[in-house]
Order: sequence, then C-alpha cells, then structure tokens
Amino acid sequence: MGANRQNVQRIVNDLVKDGMLEFQPNPHHRRAQLVVLTDAGKQAFNLAMKLQAPWINELSQGLKVEDIQTTYQVLHQLRSQLEDEQRD
Repeated sequence: MGANRQNVQRIVNDLVKDGMLEFQPNPHHRRAQLVVLTDAGKQAFNLAMKLQAPWINELSQGLKVEDIQTTYQVLHQLRSQLEDEQRD
C-alpha cells in the first residue's frame, strides 16, 4: 500500500493505546502478532462505514460503472509501475 513498516507500526500502536485494536497471538508465527479490532474499534469502523456509504454514493452519482472500472485499472497499473521503479 506504499506505507513503510515503521509508520504502520506507529499507527497500530496508537490505535492499541486508544482501545481500537489489540494484539493477539499468531498461531502461524511466534513473533508476528495478529492485530484485531476491539469492540470499540468495530463500533468506530461500523459508524465510519455508515457515514461513508451515502457520501460515496452521492460522489459517484452519474458515473458509469465501466468508467469507474477503467479508472481503477489505470490507477492500478500506474501504481504497479511506480512500485517496480522503486525496487530498481
């Protein structure tokens, strides 16, 4: 997603302190813990989705599904190319 591990870890740690996430043991990896939404995190996420759905529906009103799909494909390809350049 373009974010480095340290930034993601800092954000996760902040969300754990705020009670939105918690760490749980990972049965597939001893050192890498799972990050899971708490009940408060689930409530916040659900509220955000309730606000987001009407907003995105209004924003995309009048756009053709085909145009949205084409835009997605172009942006996905551009991102892949940028990531390939960063690896070189």
